[in-house]
Amino acid sequence: MRGKRVAQIGTGASGIQCAQTIAPKVDHFTLFQRTPNMCLPMNQRQLNPAEEEKKKAAGVYEAEFAKTRETFAGFTYTFLEKNTFDDTPEEREAQYHKLLVEEGGFRFWLNTYKDMLFDPKANDEAYKFWRKIVLKRIPDPKKQEILAPEVPPHPWGTKRPSLEQNIYEVLSLPHVDLVDVNKTPILEVTEKGLRTENGLVEADILVLATGFDSVTGSLAQLNIRGINGETIADKWKDGTKTAMGIAMANYPNMFFLYGPQAPTAFSNGPTCTQFQAEWLEKTLKRLTEEKITYFEAKDSAEAEWKEKMDKAWYASLFPLAKSWYQGANIPGRKVEPLNW
Repeated sequence: MRGKRVAQIGTGASGIQCAQTIAPKVDHFTLFQRTPNMCLPMNQRQLNPAEEEKKKAAGVYEAEFAKTRETFAGFTYTFLEKNTFDDTPEEREAQYHKLLVEEGGFRFWLNTYKDMLFDPKANDEAYKFWRKIVLKRIPDPKKQEILAPEVPPHPWGTKRPSLEQNIYEVLSLPHVDLVDVNKTPILEVTEKGLRTENGLVEADILVLATGFDSVTGSLAQLNIRGINGETIADKWKDGTKTAMGIAMANYPNMFFLYGPQAPTAFSNGPTCTQFQAEWLEKTLKRLTEEKITYFEAKDSAEAEWKEKMDKAWYASLFPLAKSWYQGANIPGRKVEPLNW
């Protein structure tokens, strides 16, 4: 891509990672954005080998891993045991700064006040602080409004915030252009570039970071048939149905990990998968010991699980964002909660 004009469509997790890597190395970079990604600083650093050996010897990592069984998302931290407005404005500012600037990672999202994803006013406070910090990294007022608008397009944290190293500095480079496709739609892709209502944006290479069918797609695309001959895609055509996001009625002796209606995208993937696997191991051992050869979730278990999911989901701010968390990125797909 060096020496080329590159255009990219999309600003999800893959889009952010691609843009911050590609843009500094090319002659010209144009990013087409539908929704700003409310990114969080990754704050990666080199580890000290000697320090790490001491941690291992002291059992630090075993203790940290044990914490993941007790937290909301399977990380080593969880929400604070207080609400946003329990703190004074000064205390709140200090707390936000610690989570976003000093510690980084997903802490500003999952280690913050416990009402942030439920109370619109609490959410607004989080967004205002995030925006204040991000604007310091974007000198151009026009780019500021595209990347961190004064009025957020959805509640903060209800679409997955991507982790970044230097995305706002990269997108502020003089040879990088931003196009808001809500105001300037892409009309067509031609052999010379992308034609918009404002004219042709010439490009040698086009990067498509336009999303994927992440939560249900991988299972529904497989030609696995239940005992009545129904495919998974058929079963789910009017809505996803599972028991605890790990099994389904009509599909005996079939289990799946890190799938729809489990914690999945709302969790730290490796810990979620391990805890599901531990449950499955116990189940299989018991089935073997008791010589049970046929094990199937009931329809009533699916209905009960969906009722629980809906109750939790619609009590939060998540339904207010058009996101892949609820399948809203797939045309024609039923919009519904897909993560516990």
